[in-house]
Amino acid sequence: MSPDPRSLAERVSAETGLDFSGREGRDNDGTRWLELQPAGYPPGQTFTMRTLIGWRRLDVQFRPGKFSGDLMTAMGSADETSRRTFRAVLDVCRDAEAEITLTINGATFSPDDSAIWETQWRSFTLDVRRGMLAINDGNAEEDMRQVELWMSRVAAAVLALLPVEVDDNGAEVSVDVFGLPEGARTRIEVNRYERDRRNRAAALAIHGYTCKACKLDMEERYGSAAAGLIEVHHNTPVSQLGGNYIIDPRTDLTPLCPNCHAVTHRRNPPYSVDDLREMLASTHEN
Repeated sequence: MSPDPRSLAERVSAETGLDFSGREGRDNDGTRWLELQPAGYPPGQTFTMRTLIGWRRLDVQFRPGKFSGDLMTAMGSADETSRRTFRAVLDVCRDAEAEITLTINGATFSPDDSAIWETQWRSFTLDVRRGMLAINDGNAEEDMRQVELWMSRVAAAVLALLPVEVDDNGAEVSVDVFGLPEGARTRIEVNRYERDRRNRAAALAIHGYTCKACKLDMEERYGSAAAGLIEVHHNTPVSQLGGNYIIDPRTDLTPLCPNCHAVTHRRNPPYSVDDLREMLASTHEN
């Protein structure tokens, strides 16, 4: 299908757990854009993410609203876990040959520069540009796949910095997303480790949607109905993690298809991903 704002909003909302609305338009030069923003809130008090669709090129832009100063300050005060995830997602973008422009209070920084966390943020913008893509050459499905991929990566990086308040209540955690109008907070019920939407979004932005054991891509097998259908496995059993454990989505979380994920938990402790690969290799040999 051709990239459309509704499908894009549904995909990113499902991955991040934060409800987005979408719209589309064209710049004065005719360049088409798709835009997402947190649903139900005045744009000036939140933020927008816009993807410009050029000839063989995408430009994903994060822009805060004019009246989102408190949100900017809170994002700039993110804890080390959030900062680490933010950098990890942007590292994946750079590894994929994207150009990244990050500005804070009007000055340009590298995502690796520790100085970005040493000042109070009054403004923050992020641009992720990727050229030499198979965009606008007649393949509508590939256009949609690329737009979803790059918008999801930027959304995962931004989500890592969104201010949250975590109240531990057994296996469940309540997450309040602040920076929105008074009385308009979004509550997301998540499992602390494996179902934390921030962790899931970052893991998929880093590792992709292909099962790391059997190499299955559910969308390739079943079509658009299975787009984004993948489970995120915790490499170290949750029962072995302490209350202050810091999740690193690069090393702690692995995408697995539903079948492989089910097999990992057929014993306690779970089979490792390497175990699964050995199982598959042995059955193929027979």
